[in-house]
Amino acid sequence: MDKFLVIDGNSLLNRAYYAFGGRGEIGELSFGGMPTNAVYGFLNMFIKAATDLKVQYVCVAFDMRQPTFRHQMFKGYKANRHKMPDDLAVQFDQLKSILQTMQIKIYQCAGYEADDIIGTIARQASSDVTVINLTADRDGLQLVAPNVELHLTKTGVTNLDVWTVERIKQEFGLTPRQLIDVKSLMGDKSDNIPGAAGVGEKTALALVQKYGSVEAVIAAEANKKVNDSVDMVKLSRKLAEINCQVPIDFHLDECHFVYPFDDNVKREFEKAGFKSLLRRNIWVSGASVVETVKPLFANVKDESKELDASVMPVLQRMSANGVKVDVMALDALGTNLEKEIAILENEIYDLAGEKFNVRSTQELSDVLRRKLGVSLTQKTKTGYSTNEEVLTKLAPTVPLAAKVLEFRGKYKLYSTYVRGYGNAVDLEGLIHTTFNIDKTATGRLSSSEPNLQNIPQRKVDSDLFRQVFVSRFLNGKMLSADYSQIELRLLAALSGEESLIDAFNRGVDIHRETAEKLFGDPERRREAKTVNFGIIYGISSFGLAKDLHCSFHEAAAVIKNYFATFPKVKAFLDQCVASAKQYGYISTMFGRRRYIPEFYSKDNNIAAFATRAAMNMPMQGTAADIIKKAMVAIDQEMQANHMKSLMVLQIHDELVFDCVPEEIETLSAIVKRHMEGVVQLPLKLEVNLSVDTTL
Repeated sequence: MDKFLVIDGNSLLNRAYYAFGGRGEIGELSFGGMPTNAVYGFLNMFIKAATDLKVQYVCVAFDMRQPTFRHQMFKGYKANRHKMPDDLAVQFDQLKSILQTMQIKIYQCAGYEADDIIGTIARQASSDVTVINLTADRDGLQLVAPNVELHLTKTGVTNLDVWTVERIKQEFGLTPRQLIDVKSLMGDKSDNIPGAAGVGEKTALALVQKYGSVEAVIAAEANKKVNDSVDMVKLSRKLAEINCQVPIDFHLDECHFVYPFDDNVKREFEKAGFKSLLRRNIWVSGASVVETVKPLFANVKDESKELDASVMPVLQRMSANGVKVDVMALDALGTNLEKEIAILENEIYDLAGEKFNVRSTQELSDVLRRKLGVSLTQKTKTGYSTNEEVLTKLAPTVPLAAKVLEFRGKYKLYSTYVRGYGNAVDLEGLIHTTFNIDKTATGRLSSSEPNLQNIPQRKVDSDLFRQVFVSRFLNGKMLSADYSQIELRLLAALSGEESLIDAFNRGVDIHRETAEKLFGDPERRREAKTVNFGIIYGISSFGLAKDLHCSFHEAAAVIKNYFATFPKVKAFLDQCVASAKQYGYISTMFGRRRYIPEFYSKDNNIAAFATRAAMNMPMQGTAADIIKKAMVAIDQEMQANHMKSLMVLQIHDELVFDCVPEEIETLSAIVKRHMEGVVQLPLKLEVNLSVDTTL
């Protein structure tokens, strides 16, 4: 079973500081006038643990300087702690910088402690891995579970004390969770948790062993000292329990342990003067201790330059062809939107009790705070944020926020599409967009001046604006050909996941089938669809929780179940990340490369983006290559047959044609044949065709 080392950064750095001579001043272990003892000791501990245990995944959790939710509950929480020595405090940033160079994932979250983050990670991590919590803090005992161990530093930084469920039961006669009850009764001097006055460890253990829980001890009135301290005991239990639902964006695949270390790490160690670490056999040039990951699609010839060159003339013809706009329909749409916007604006004034510039975020935040007493917490350079996320959270209880969201949606439709399209129409009623071949990292085509690929996503809005695109021919029609779930099909094909391949080949509703497998209920299709497409984009438990409107603990369980159901998908995505990290790029099945230097960023959010990009590129990039190949093949046959119909738009996985009536049937067959047959896969590509008077 794979092993996942989860480190309490504050605890270990503190232990390392004192183990290596920390005394509140710059001691012998310093370099260039800066103290290095704590960082050096931490790295010794970390490298020894990671290599001795042969772990596959690693992350480090840190406290932040801000007060936590426990301080809000109890002002005395940790009030007896001494101020951190200055020569220790300055080493935190140095350690984090080195860890980022080592590609070690760092987690921290305002309002929570490292213990809470570790608990959250331990609960969300797959049961297919053994989680090893490395710390000097015994609070981690409550997190021990069948797949979670606690490794406590006993003396110095190398001697470890290993705790499992069995050992806790043997030594205390309790489950790990019951140790929370023990602590809530006896208190904790180091954290200044009060407990029951006069109750020590021996009494607390006996009471919980006999009654099972704090609640039962209180209900039985089993101890006078506990009875006299009920409120403090209940508060102490809340303070003592580790919060396992911290809103962090955790994904196990972002925590791969990249070892041996590369030259970037060596340079960091040299800068810090860690000579003994530099002499160890921990470098890529030394003895290999991990299997080298092969680059994805290693034996594939890079066809991307040839493909891009061949599709360029097709794009130029499409741009010259242009797409016909029903100007009267566009004007009518604009008039209706102007009326709706004006009505919404007046409704907003009524809710606010005054007139203000609704499009000004500064004036809106002022109205929300001053007139309505709404608490806004996200600060910007100019005031308080009233972005979509903020207003969406407020909308259920603040009618003004909901109405502003509606206003913004309508105003965007008017300004971006009505005005944008109207300004681009030429004298013949045509829009000639520019198709770009080199503006995206995945190889996807883009459209500009104006962008005709950003037709609104919401179906009701999309239908409104698609109806303004019409045929230029007498009795002509618009033919739309759209790949069905191409990226999901490619995930199945590239991963070799037989159950997904079989489902696509049987022509079943893949989302209903996934719903049946994940939830035991095919009617939960919408949720399954969210999961299916989320997996392609490397969605985290936190992101999925937002999309499914559930706790991220539940979302983590869904992702875990998905990967257990489709294990080859997980193996493939893991390979994508490992390959991209090792070689610095990821490829499509046609050899197109996307270089991902973001893996080496010191910004956690950017590094997390790199992981998602590595997962998604093989599918999205391959889909982009496939539609380009299809466009070239279709264009060649249309030219050879001297067809009057025109290819006019490409919208990601969709091709749009302006057809003369007599060619519709022939062109439909040509388009479907080339789009579905342009590449050989273990499953069939499926194209949906639609013919109408408008797009």
